[in-house]
Amino acid sequence: MTRTKANSPPSDRRRQAQAEFQRLLENACVAGFHGSASVTITVQDGHIQYSRVTVERMIK
Repeated sequence: MTRTKANSPPSDRRRQAQAEFQRLLENACVAGFHGSASVTITVQDGHIQYSRVTVERMIK
């Protein structure tokens, strides 16, 4: 049985959100990056529904 993101267990979604945040930090915390970056986690009844990664980079 193949799992999709919609029916993956909570621990998988938590690990995925943590991995996205780690990747975001690695990419944004470098010399020359100017802007903002965020990971937004949507939670319903204590369960992660989805994660959204947003990066806004300013060119200087």
